[in-house]
Amino acid sequence: MNRRTFLRLYLVVSAAIAIAPLVKPLADYVGYFYNELGTISKKYLVVNNNDGLAGFPKYKIVNIKDFQQQVQSTGCPVYFFAYPLTNEPCFLVDLEALLGKPVPQIENPYYGQFAGPLGSIKVIKGVGPNNSIYGFSDVCVHLGCQLPAQVLVTSPNDPGLDIEDSILHCPCHGSMYLLEKGGIVVGGPAPRPLPMVILEYDENTGDIYAVGTNAPYFSASIPRTTPTDNLLYDPRYDYSTPSNPSCSKGG
Repeated sequence: MNRRTFLRLYLVVSAAIAIAPLVKPLADYVGYFYNELGTISKKYLVVNNNDGLAGFPKYKIVNIKDFQQQVQSTGCPVYFFAYPLTNEPCFLVDLEALLGKPVPQIENPYYGQFAGPLGSIKVIKGVGPNNSIYGFSDVCVHLGCQLPAQVLVTSPNDPGLDIEDSILHCPCHGSMYLLEKGGIVVGGPAPRPLPMVILEYDENTGDIYAVGTNAPYFSASIPRTTPTDNLLYDPRYDYSTPSNPSCSKGG
C-alpha cells in the first residue's frame, strides 16, 4: 500500500468514525417527519396553522356564559379541555370562584427562560369579567401523571385541588403546585412549575381561547432520546379529558 492510498483510506475511516454518532439521530429525525408526523398531526389542533408543529393554534375553549353557568349551578370552578393535542388534558380554573378573593394577574414563573414572544411575558393576566380565569396543563411535570384537578379537597395533604389555597396535589409521587402563584412547586419532586395555558378573551362574544403556553409540558427529569419523547405530553400515558362539569369531592 503506497502513501497516497493509505492517506485516502485513513481519511475515509476517520470520516466514518466522525459521522457514526450522527447516524441514529438522523434516522430518528427522518423517521419522525416521514412516519410519525402523519399520525401526530391528526391529533394536533393546528390544522390551519402555517407554522405546523412549531406553532400553537388559537383554539376556542368555551363561552364565558356556559362556564359561569357551570360554576353557579354546580359549584365547579374547573373546566377541562384538550390543548394543543386532542388527547392532551388541560383545565381552566376560576381562582376567584375557588378562593373567594380576586386574582387578577400572576407573575410568570417561566419569564425569560424560553425564546420567542411567550418567553417575554412577565405577568399572565386572568381573563373573563373578573380577570380571574386561568389555564393550566393537567399533566404533572415530574413523571407525566395526569393530575386530579377535578377533585376538590379541603387540605393540601389530600390528592386533588385544595379549595382553600389552590394547591394541586398529584397522587402519584406527591408533587404539589400552587396555582395562585402560577403553578410553582411547593412540595414533592416536581422539577419545575406546572405549565400555564395562555388565554385570550373576546369581550364581545364572551369566548375564551387558548393561544399558547408559557413552557413545554414534558418532564425534564426523564432522559429524552427520540423525537417522539419531545412531544408536549408524555406519549407513554393514556390521557383523557374529563367531561364537564367534572368536579367531585375528595377525602
